[in-house]
Parts: sequence; structure tokens; C-alpha cells
Amino acid sequence: MSTSAVRHLTTRVPRRLFISADMEGIAGVASVSQLMPGQFEYETARIWMTAEVSAAAQAALEAGYDEVIVADGHGNAQNLLPDRLPPGTTLIRSWPRPLGQVEWADMPGVEACMFIGFHSGARSGAGTLAHTLNGTLFADVRLNGQSCSEAMLLGAFAGEIGVPVILISGDDAICGEVASLMPGIVTCPVKTFIGWQSVATALPQDAAAMVGAASARAVGQDRPAPFRLPAPYRLEVEFTHPVIAELAGLLPGFRQITQASVAAELPTMRAVLHMLGFLGSYPKGG
Repeated sequence: MSTSAVRHLTTRVPRRLFISADMEGIAGVASVSQLMPGQFEYETARIWMTAEVSAAAQAALEAGYDEVIVADGHGNAQNLLPDRLPPGTTLIRSWPRPLGQVEWADMPGVEACMFIGFHSGARSGAGTLAHTLNGTLFADVRLNGQSCSEAMLLGAFAGEIGVPVILISGDDAICGEVASLMPGIVTCPVKTFIGWQSVATALPQDAAAMVGAASARAVGQDRPAPFRLPAPYRLEVEFTHPVIAELAGLLPGFRQITQASVAAELPTMRAVLHMLGFLGSYPKGG
């Protein structure tokens, strides 16, 4: 057997864990004024977000994972502070990217996903800073008639590729929703919903410790079954302005179903995420 053949046989695919990170569900974050560069407390909120993600990543690395892939999924996707993440982390930053908030979740060796800092969907009826993907553009996103949170959409993609979601952190509203959808998932509520722009929150340093402990528990127990939604998918997007729906209705495969909504039939969750990424980014480019 040649040397190259031996090398091929002995090459081990790294064990990887994937983290999708958002900001609205991070402890201490309560209002839109904290969410974007140049606004009140944004720079501080970045530190809080990085601390929670770092705690989750560190727990996975200490449990034996070779690499943790982190996709920054909030705003401009350049919120996490790279030099505050643990060695062994790969950080996905900026837009656009084909799979959005789960870019690189399909890398070889990814065994499980975690969702850190997540929030409820636009039509959830509860949840601080609730929206779905792009709150200024999308009034609702529905799959097969059901309104979706980002956790539901991303979790369904992970399930499509055979990867379970083992942990979610955020407020109690999204943690409760996801626990009912994905039995066996570890939930880590770091704050309690009061209103759309108000919460009772753990202190950031306590929340990071809570996320670290919950992550250690999640990677240390048997993984739950991947979450799956039956294909094909009827994707309906309700926009915040009728003109956007009129334009989206011109896309091949789409039709306008109400003044502000369009619908299309798509075969896979990958196709769903590709289309939502396009609708959410075009024409501004990111």
C-alpha cells in the first residue's frame, strides 16, 4: 500500500460542534437601542454576547470536540469579538452567505448544534424583541402554514442534514417553544419575558456561567434525535410593505397570495434558507 493510501486511511475527520449565535436573546439585552453599531450599549452587548458564546464553545472543547464553528448571525454578523473566543474556534462573519445563520453547519464532522442568544418568532405572541430573520422586512415567515421562529427554521435544516440541536439559550419564551418542538434539547433561559421591549434578566457574568454549565450538560448526555419537518415545503413570506410582496411575486416559482404575502413550493430546507437569505438581503447586498 502506498504512503498516500496509508495517510488517507488514517486521516480522522475532526469532531466539530456548531454554534449559531444571535444577540436578542443574550442576557442584559432588552431594547432595539442595544442591537446595532453606534447605538446605546451596543459595544457592551457585544461583550455580553461574546462571553456567552465563549462559555458554550469552551464547554464543547473541554468535552473533547476538536473544533467549534461559530456563525455570528445577528445584524451585520460582525458582533462577536474574535480575540475573546477560545482557541479551537472558527468564526463565520459578515453577509451574505448561502446558509445564513447556519453557514458551515454542514461541514464534515459536525455532530451537534447549539443556538445561543435566540429569540421568539414574529407571530409567537410572546418573547422580547421577537421577530423572524429580518424584522424590518418580514412580518411573518410560514412553513406549511405554520409561523416559524428562526430556531424552528434553522433546527429543521440541521435535521435535514442529520444534525441534532442540543442546546438553546435566550429568554424563557423561546426556550419553552423549542423544548416543545425538540424533545431532549437542553434549554438555558437567561432572562424572563415581560414585554416586547422589557425583560427580567440574569446578570451577564451569571448568564455566561449558566450557558457554560448548560453546554457542558448538553455535550455530556446522549444526543436527541434530529428535528425534522416533512418535505416538500410551502414557504409563505408576509412582508412589512405591499410593494416588496409585489416584487417578490415576480420571482420564478413565487406568486402573490395577499397584498403583502408571497408563496412558493420548495423541495428542501436548504432551498428554503437560500430563498429567505435572498429575500432578506437583496438588493442591499448584505
